[in-house]
Amino acid sequence: MKFVEWNTIYLVGIKGVAMTALAQLLVDAGKTVLGCDVAEEFVTQEKLTELGITIDFGFSHQIPNSVDGVVYTAAHGGEENPVVTAAKSQSIPIFSHAEALAELFNAKSERVAVCGVGGKSTVSAMIAWIFEGMKNDVSYSVGVGEIVGLGRNARWTESSKTFITEADEYASNPEAVKRGADIVPRFSYFSPTIIVATHIRYDHPDVYSDFKETLSVYHEFFESLTPPEIAIVHNTDVSYLPKKYQNTAKTIGTDESATMRFVVHPTETYAGTTAATLIYEGNEYALKLKVPGTYNVENAAYAVLTCHFLGIEIEDAISQLESFNSTKRRFEFHGVKNGSTYYDDYAHHPEEIKAAITALDQWYPDAPKVIAFQPHTFSRTQSLLHEFSHVLSQVENLVLLDIFASARESDAKTISIQDLKTAIEDRQTQELFPTAITVVANYTELASHLHMLEPGTIVLTLGAGDIYKVHDLIPS
Repeated sequence: MKFVEWNTIYLVGIKGVAMTALAQLLVDAGKTVLGCDVAEEFVTQEKLTELGITIDFGFSHQIPNSVDGVVYTAAHGGEENPVVTAAKSQSIPIFSHAEALAELFNAKSERVAVCGVGGKSTVSAMIAWIFEGMKNDVSYSVGVGEIVGLGRNARWTESSKTFITEADEYASNPEAVKRGADIVPRFSYFSPTIIVATHIRYDHPDVYSDFKETLSVYHEFFESLTPPEIAIVHNTDVSYLPKKYQNTAKTIGTDESATMRFVVHPTETYAGTTAATLIYEGNEYALKLKVPGTYNVENAAYAVLTCHFLGIEIEDAISQLESFNSTKRRFEFHGVKNGSTYYDDYAHHPEEIKAAITALDQWYPDAPKVIAFQPHTFSRTQSLLHEFSHVLSQVENLVLLDIFASARESDAKTISIQDLKTAIEDRQTQELFPTAITVVANYTELASHLHMLEPGTIVLTLGAGDIYKVHDLIPS
């Protein structure tokens, strides 16, 4: 029995953003969705409540008799999760999240997979936003709490020919990799007709030993392209592609050789507006976004060019993006409290952090700013310590929260927040940049620290963990 033929589906780790997106797709498809997760409230809580899904807390309960199959994620032990192992012992079919999503994705004739480190959620959301705004029939899955303004992070329509999804290089079952099994990347299950690769970089050090190993799985992914095949990448990453795509790939960048070039206009960019020009085949198109940063102009260029190849006029795509409000946890505005302005962003890789801080500077060049960062996973913090220390040493006022251990990371604590602080201080000594660093023990302490800031301060919280929860603790 195929996954798409199941009627009642049980999602283990249902509160994760990718799993919640799958739940939305299945509800749209008329399936009955049940699930389980920890009791802690996630950013997806509102959407799951709206969908009316029954959620069991913990992983030690009986699987309901009505369940046709179980879907699991990389978190909470993956395939070794007690609920999943119980399903196997009862001969209940199991699928990884990636396998389940791929069955839906591969059923469509136009299949857009957005991969890369940094930007894949936003690019996917922008493409979905354009299609929705144009009233075009579309299916999509975006790993965010919500696309602001759409009230959802996924949609399934039986009649649509186009499916847009994020495509992640992370292992489908990291626990098996730790035991010596081969890496099976999540995106390896997809058969796209268009691949958009924002930036091919090294990440997920708990799975990949180095960039060379990461690059090998990207090569295999590009080889999975099916006709009519289109590869869209940043022009600096072309050399990372398999040889047959190095001369045919469509490119995004600031260089004149790019298929679609973008130019940001700093004098027309200020809080609430980012101005730029997109240049394609000799024609110039004015672009104004409600989201900040050069990286979001770049994200918009990926989205516009992709939509162009899917039959949407460039002018129409740009027009739709003018009202794009981003997604939850991507430079999300959290209001003004006691005269200070608050934003939150999911950035957790050094390059993403650098881009987010630069975007903040573009919108608020003269205002005092505080960056609060919660590192995500011990393995990433350890492997990219040099890169983190370099980026964070440039911050004038920095607050560090303890390292967030992902549910998919079972390793012992190999590094501490004090180690990161020391690395940043060592870098400061070399670069003579006076960074004020405060380490806080918990959200209550962080909220108190931020509450005491001078009016007019701009605050940006960063991290893929749960640092966003501090915003509800800061008194108005």
